[in-house]
Amino acid sequence: MSNAQITVFWEQKADVHSSPPPLGSLYIDPSGMSDGVHLSLLFGSNTPLHEQVAVADRVLAGVQRWRDGIVERAERQRTAEVELAEARAEIARLKGAPDEGVDA
Repeated sequence: MSNAQITVFWEQKADVHSSPPPLGSLYIDPSGMSDGVHLSLLFGSNTPLHEQVAVADRVLAGVQRWRDGIVERAERQRTAEVELAEARAEIARLKGAPDEGVDA
């Protein structure tokens, strides 16, 4: 096992490929161009299938949590935008309504 840290920004065309055992690899291409930085994750040739499944399950769970957090944030943002638009519409409506309780 070698250690490395790299930061790569996801692009809209990001792509992921995989191959089944015996190679059991996961290939992540953040730009989707196959010509830039990519990440290849492989199991050692002696890694038992049940261990590969356990690792894949942990990766899947982590990616699902990551995705769910993005969806949650997008929903909160969308809700805030809708509430702001509704508040602006109500302010505009109230500005256009005659004042109540004012003697003319």
